[in-house]
Amino acid sequence: MAEQQVKKRHSIVFTLLRIGVIPILLLGIGLTVYSQYSVREGMDYEMERALSGVAHNLLSTYNAIDGGEFNMKDDILYKGETRITSDYRVIDDLKNDTGNDVTIYYGDQRRMTTIVDKDGNRLTNTGAPEGVTEHVFGLKEEYYSTDINIEGVPYYGYYVPIENDDGDVVGMSFAGKPKDSVMLSTHYMVVGNIIISIFVILLAAFILYLSSSKMVIALQHIKNFLGHLAGGDFTQKMSEEVLSRNDELADMGEYAVHVEIALDDMISRDPLTKLLNRRATMVRVQNTWEENNFAIAMGDIDWFKGVNDNYGHDMGDEVLKFVSAQLKDELEKSGFVARWGGEEFLIGFDGTQEDLVKHLKAVTGRIRAKVFEAGDKTFSVTMTMGVTIRQPGEEFETVMNRADTLLYKGKTGGRNQIVVDGEQQDIPEGLITE
Repeated sequence: MAEQQVKKRHSIVFTLLRIGVIPILLLGIGLTVYSQYSVREGMDYEMERALSGVAHNLLSTYNAIDGGEFNMKDDILYKGETRITSDYRVIDDLKNDTGNDVTIYYGDQRRMTTIVDKDGNRLTNTGAPEGVTEHVFGLKEEYYSTDINIEGVPYYGYYVPIENDDGDVVGMSFAGKPKDSVMLSTHYMVVGNIIISIFVILLAAFILYLSSSKMVIALQHIKNFLGHLAGGDFTQKMSEEVLSRNDELADMGEYAVHVEIALDDMISRDPLTKLLNRRATMVRVQNTWEENNFAIAMGDIDWFKGVNDNYGHDMGDEVLKFVSAQLKDELEKSGFVARWGGEEFLIGFDGTQEDLVKHLKAVTGRIRAKVFEAGDKTFSVTMTMGVTIRQPGEEFETVMNRADTLLYKGKTGGRNQIVVDGEQQDIPEGLITE
């Protein structure tokens, strides 16, 4: 009798393998091919958006410095009456903040740039790549390319015309990134997708080998879930019909959920601090901004460059992770905490400005009390915070910029303090109001 049951089970397995494994294999191949295409297409699209933002931001920064036109006098580049030749602070800071190279052209010549040759010399007074000037100067349009050749190095590049008041194009603002660095990230993502697809295929084949005819329905649920996941939809839920099973199919469903969580974490979280990244923060804000009366804080670790310089970047990472963990434990249940760039943090608090200040006083106190050890040396760090509250009808960018202005006020006013807008009575030590 037992022998007959074994033979029957084998028969079902072979049938399921024929009708199940081959379609799943084809699905995996299709998902792999699709993921490679979508990742590369998505990367090109994201690079265009990112570089466009950097190129426009470069122009906006110089416009904020001086509202006049770009002009050349005695081979010196001016913005209005402000001489900007050789003052590389703006473009170097922008490169450090974004990781992208930037250039200011006057005519078709690079006048200020972060791009250097193999000897480390800036590529100033060199011409624009062939074909760019015809588009930007001739058509007066922005130009994006995924294959710009700069001194033999392929770049993603975005060019924005610089127009004077009379409408003549006198130069270009450029933002670019070497293709090799982008393609390396794309390669890792594609390999990860391939590994995930192979894992799912092998796991599905194993479950099919042990299952009964009801597996077909469960596999259909899993396939649909993975299809949404491959398309970047993280809102779908795994069917309870799969998760409630008492066999390997339930494991497969749980693994797929873990893959979803891992991918969501990879896309939404800063890898070092595990805080929300900018992309995830903006999604969060878009979904909740109108429903909550957010108080916003911009925070910055004081003298963080000195930590890296004096104790090394590994210790700098330890400081970032500690500060991030403290901010997350204190504030994430009441809003969100994001790493906004470098040692800067953005905090959204669903509550009053006064309550947020209380939380910030508590967490900055713990941060000040922490003693870090680097060999035979010890040190502590402090933070400066700018805090504001959303007024009715205000957009997120407006409130965030106000908090950033208050942060700057604290940084220039001595650091190690919380700067709050509005009126505040009985101000404790380390807390000032604007």
